[in-house]
Amino acid sequence: MNVEWKAIFDALMDGAEDINIHSYRLSDGSYIMAEEMDYDPNFDILFLDLPVSIKQNRKGSISLEKWMFQSEFEEDIPTQPIELHCNKIIAKTEAPVSLKRDYIKYNFLDKLHGTFDEDEFQSILDEIHSYDLDKKDSSSDPTIDSLMDLYQRRLKYPDKN
Repeated sequence: MNVEWKAIFDALMDGAEDINIHSYRLSDGSYIMAEEMDYDPNFDILFLDLPVSIKQNRKGSISLEKWMFQSEFEEDIPTQPIELHCNKIIAKTEAPVSLKRDYIKYNFLDKLHGTFDEDEFQSILDEIHSYDLDKKDSSSDPTIDSLMDLYQRRLKYPDKN
């Protein structure tokens, strides 16, 4: 197992509270979460990175999914942030640390998906799941199981996700 991804993941999780991740309620009623990169006061626009949509089911557990696609990083061309017009935001709050960690985990796995073969990726999923169980009581966090289920489905049906 490549230890490099694990060190990066651990560093991200340990520093989650310091990352500028916010959740937003938009005027269309949806909820999103993203890392705020910058703000342009002249045009009243927030620049976001890796936005995800937050879905909540009737039992209270949440799931995350891509809200908008960004171009992938290419040599000499950095990824362009998403522009969110502030007049479309009804409410905004800094995400709690547990939700920041779920956001980081989701985007981390999303970036790794497709770079490893199915068995290696499954092994990474298992390690990340055990990481969550080691670091906190997963029964108190309803997002762990739904996020793991999402990636299990993604492995089984990659062309539909």
